[in-house]
Amino acid sequence: MRSNTCEYCGRQCNIEPHHVFLRGSGGGDIKENLIQLCSKCHINTHAGRMPNKEECISIIGKREHLYAGEVYRINRKAMGYEVGENKKET
Repeated sequence: MRSNTCEYCGRQCNIEPHHVFLRGSGGGDIKENLIQLCSKCHINTHAGRMPNKEECISIIGKREHLYAGEVYRINRKAMGYEVGENKKET
């Protein structure tokens, strides 16, 4: 998963891992919760600008060959929440 390319803007530079579901809220260090961002995109994400949580989940889903709903459920389960059956969602 580690590369020196931002998964949002595609810029080649030093990247920073971003937790989509923040560690302080129970988000884990699992590949379905981490996206590699350049400094600019990482700062923008924490400031509430692009990429937002839904975009990050979509990018992770494409990378991991999962539907966005599956990425969300994997994270919720990892955070200790009870989750329903996996359904194909975009």
